[in-house]
Amino acid sequence: MRVRRAAVPVLLWCLATAASIAVASLALRPVLRTAVPSDSVPLEAAEPRGHRELITQPVPPATTGSAPATSAPAPASPSTSGPARSAPAAPQSSPKAVVTTGAPARIVDGWSVTTGADGVDTYLRSFRSEGGDAVIRIRDGVVSLVTATPRDGYSVSRSQTESSRMVVQFVAGSGTVAYLVDAIWWQGAPHGTVTRIGN
Repeated sequence: MRVRRAAVPVLLWCLATAASIAVASLALRPVLRTAVPSDSVPLEAAEPRGHRELITQPVPPATTGSAPATSAPAPASPSTSGPARSAPAAPQSSPKAVVTTGAPARIVDGWSVTTGADGVDTYLRSFRSEGGDAVIRIRDGVVSLVTATPRDGYSVSRSQTESSRMVVQFVAGSGTVAYLVDAIWWQGAPHGTVTRIGN
C-alpha cells in the first residue's frame, strides 16, 4: 500500500510532463511548417552525390528588324556514365556588311564625289576658317551639314531657308568678327565659299 501511494505522485508528474510536451508541440507546429516548406527536396535526393554539372545556355545575339533570328544551340544533356564533358562552342555567324558597288571617289572643284548604287552622286567638302571648321554634304540637290566645330572663343549657328542652300556662321564672342560658310547647289553643280565679316 505504501509503494502504491508513493507511485501516485510520480505518475501524476509523468502525466503532467507528457501533457505539457503535447501542448508545446501542438503550439509550435504552425511555426515549424512556415520555417520548413513542405515541398522542399533535400539536396542529396535531388542530385546524386559526386556528380554535379553546371549547364549554361548561351544568349542569342540581339537581332535587328530585318536580320533573321538565329536560334541558340541547345545545351548537351549531362552524361550519367562518366564525368561531364563540355561540348565545343559553335561558331557564331556575324551579319555581313552590305558592300556597295558604286564608283570610287573623285575630286570635282574641291568636292569629293562618290556615286551610290542608285546612281546618285554625293558631294562632300570640308571648309576651314579661323572661326571653325564645317563639313557640308550635297546629295540630289539637298544641302546638309555633317559637322560644325567652332574654335575657342567662337560660337556656331546655321541657317537654311531652302533645301538647296545652307549658311554656317562662326561668330566671335565679342561679336565683331564672323566667318560664313555658304554652300549652294546651283545650275546642277555644288558651290561653296568662306567669307569673313568684320574687323
